[in-house]
Order: sequence, then C-alpha cells, then structure tokens
Amino acid sequence: MPVLNHIQKYAWVAALALLLTGCADKSLLRFEKIANSAQRDDYAKAAADVRKNKSLYGSSSQLLYHMDLGILHHYAGQYDSSIIELSKAVSIHDDLFAKSVTNEALSLVANDNVRPYRGKPHEIVLLHQFLAFDYLALGKYDDALVESRQAQLYLEELKRKAGKDVKAFADDGMFRYLTALTYQAGGQRDDAAISMYQAIKAYRSGPVPLPATVARDAYSTLKARDRQSDIEELKLSPPAAPNAGAAASSAAADAEGAEIIVIGEAGRSPALGQNAFWGTWARDGVLVIHYHDAKGQEVTQVLPAPGLPASEINKANRGRRTQSGTTFHIKFAMPAVKEAPSRTRFFTVAGEAAPVPVKTEALTDLDPLLSAYLEENKTAMLLRTVVRVVTRTIAAQETKSAISGSNPLVNLLLNIGTDVLADQFEQADTRTWFLLPKTIQIARLPVKPGVHSFTVQAHDPSGQTLGTASFDNVAVKAGEKKFIFYTSLK
Repeated sequence: MPVLNHIQKYAWVAALALLLTGCADKSLLRFEKIANSAQRDDYAKAAADVRKNKSLYGSSSQLLYHMDLGILHHYAGQYDSSIIELSKAVSIHDDLFAKSVTNEALSLVANDNVRPYRGKPHEIVLLHQFLAFDYLALGKYDDALVESRQAQLYLEELKRKAGKDVKAFADDGMFRYLTALTYQAGGQRDDAAISMYQAIKAYRSGPVPLPATVARDAYSTLKARDRQSDIEELKLSPPAAPNAGAAASSAAADAEGAEIIVIGEAGRSPALGQNAFWGTWARDGVLVIHYHDAKGQEVTQVLPAPGLPASEINKANRGRRTQSGTTFHIKFAMPAVKEAPSRTRFFTVAGEAAPVPVKTEALTDLDPLLSAYLEENKTAMLLRTVVRVVTRTIAAQETKSAISGSNPLVNLLLNIGTDVLADQFEQADTRTWFLLPKTIQIARLPVKPGVHSFTVQAHDPSGQTLGTASFDNVAVKAGEKKFIFYTSLK
C-alpha cells in the first residue's frame, strides 16, 4: 500500500507537469494552425482559424487572442471588426498593466507560460498603432489621435520605469512619425512638428535605423513651423529631391497639401523558439551551464550560483544539516528569436496618382525590435528562471527522500521520474504576436484635389511581383490626407 500511495502521488504530479508543459506546446500549435493561412494572404480564413482554435490560447493568453483576431480583420479590410477586437485587447492589457506580477506565484514553481500574457512593449505600441490605422482607413482622424495619445501615455510610463536604463524600450520612432502624419491630417500643425522631433530622437536611440523618408519629412515639417533650433539640434539636412523609384515625400513639396499615403504591411514577423540550457548547480558555489549557439556549437558558462533560500539559511543558523555544497542536475530553456521566412520585401505604387512609380520605404522592422527586447530582458529572465529551477530542484530532492522506501525498483523509477519531471516543467515562454508584419512601409503621393487611381504591387528581393491591388476612385479633398493600406505577408 505505501508503494501504491507513492506511485499515486507521482502520477498526480506528472499530470500537473503535462498540463503545464502543454501551455508551451500551444504556442507552437498556434503558429502552425494560423500562420499558414495568413502567409497565403487569406486573412478571413486565418481569422476563422483563430476562432476555431480558441482553446490554443487558454485563459492566460486572451490578450493575444484578441490581438490576433483584430490584426487579421485589419489585413482583410474589415476595419470595424478590427476595432472591436483590438479594443478588447486594449481593455485586457489595461487591466493587466494595473496589476502587479507578484500575484502570479505559480510561475515560480512551473514556468512563465502560466502567467497572463501582458504583451511586449513594442507590441502594445503597435496595438494602439493598428487601432489608429483602422480609424485612419475610415477617415476618423480624431479617433486615431485618441489611440496615439493612449500610446503616448504608455510610453511615458515606460520611460518612468526605465529611469536611467538606456537599454530599456521607452519610445518608438515609427509611432512618433505616424502620429505626426495623423496630426497633419487633423490640421494640428504644431503638434505634428513636436511628434516629428520626437520621431527623430526615438529612431536615433532605438534598434531601427532612421529612414530617409522620416529625416526628409522632419526637416520640412520643422522648417515650415520655423523651428530652426530643432533642426540644428537634430542635425537635419535639407532634403534632396527624391529620385525616380525612391520613396516619395509630400512634405518636401507641401507639408499641408493633399496627398495619398500608402501604408504597406510586408512579410512575417519573427516568432519565438527556445534554447535549451543544462548543467550542474553546486549549492553555495557555481552554476555550470551548457547550451548550443546559433552555429550549433556547444558553449559552457560558469555563473555564480543563487544563494540559499531562507529556509536553508534558517537551518544553518540553528546548526542543522543543510544541502550546502551538494550538486544537482538542472535543465531550463530561454526564448530565442525564430525568423519566419518572408518573400515580400517592398511595394511600388504606380498609376495616375503616381506617374513615376514610387517605391516604399520601411519605417520599422520587427526582427531588431524582438531581438532588442530579448537582449534587454535577458538578465531578468535568466535570474528568474534559474531561481525557479533551483527552487524546484530542491523540492525534487526532498520529494525523492520523502517517497523513497524499501523497494529498490520503485525507488529507481520514482527518482528517474522525478528528474524527468523536473526537466519537463521548464519550458520557455514563446508567446508573441507573430501575426504582425515584419516591416511597415510607406509611400507618400502628393496629389491635386480630385478622384485618383493607382495600383500597389508587392515585390520579392529580386523585384518579382508577388501580388497586386488596384485602388480606383480614391477621392481626396483639398488639404486632405487619405490613408490606404495593403498587406502581403508572403
């Protein structure tokens, strides 16, 4: 009977492990079931896949569920539906942002996948940006500015928390630039100039290089508002006339004139995989860990071991035996960028509204943004992960001692099972908003008031056409900025 009780206890713990490791597997399944439809530019089908597979998200990833639905509706041109879903995501994030992470204690004994997904900072900025895109597509500039201001408040809070941490994500150049265009569309010229200034500062402090389009438009906008001191501070040069086939800028010609602004959403954002780490932890000594680098070579690092937990320190202070100096096998995983192959590289706009074909220019790139996020948070994630693994390792050793008995075979099975179970508990949190485009691009077409037509083509790196969309009867009023969106995730 005691043997049976031990096995029953082990079976219960094993069931819990399968449940928790299943949380990590859902990220991979979600990618496989949804990304394929999106890559074929079948966004309505991809949205249906999301609804059909809602169980892949679970209660801890409701933010991602509504973000995925919202962005797929945006890609499909269903802007009202996109607004509904993305607004739900904003509400969920606001609620999570107001709560402390300290109430998520289970992740300390399991893994980060059981914590509610709160979104990465650049994802939350893009959440508000895509809501603004939806409103801009519908011509609702005031509503778009509401989303811009919400993102500004979020960025201000990030800056406050970052303090002197220069690595922390605290601003976004593309968001600042597109906010400037929205202010221009709403006739708020001074606010547009301020946002252009902020855009240059954000690009120069972030992982994405400053696009030539942004530099030209910032110079022209600041010049038009007589902000020469800002131009000198930012070291901006007068823009040269755009060459044929290069990204156009209406600001260079007339910052307040009528124009068509084409926003291209290109390629697939990177996803997250995981790198396995394993090694030996010597209590009160060192942590020797091994992993494979990007070239497949095994790398070994020696790190200071985490200190004794309070319970062990109390034992030592009372002169009782502790496990100080003993060694344990440990295994854990850390998230790693997993690039998604994409053929779409750029767009061209041609036709009556663009007699000389205009090539778009990228305003942002999700690859360096996601890589920068992992680098910025690597130390914190590693510390939290190692402490969790060490704590669980101690518990596993105590479990072995507690359940050991007189039957050698049962002892062997339970001890091996406990080690395997401890390894399976630790899975990296690979959740991310992988349905974002890899790049968001822009072409600005100065036009006369009237009705215009043009085509947008998506191209691969060699220039081969991957897709074409025609836009006819696009009416633009005097001084109006009409926003047009085209997506190719191929």
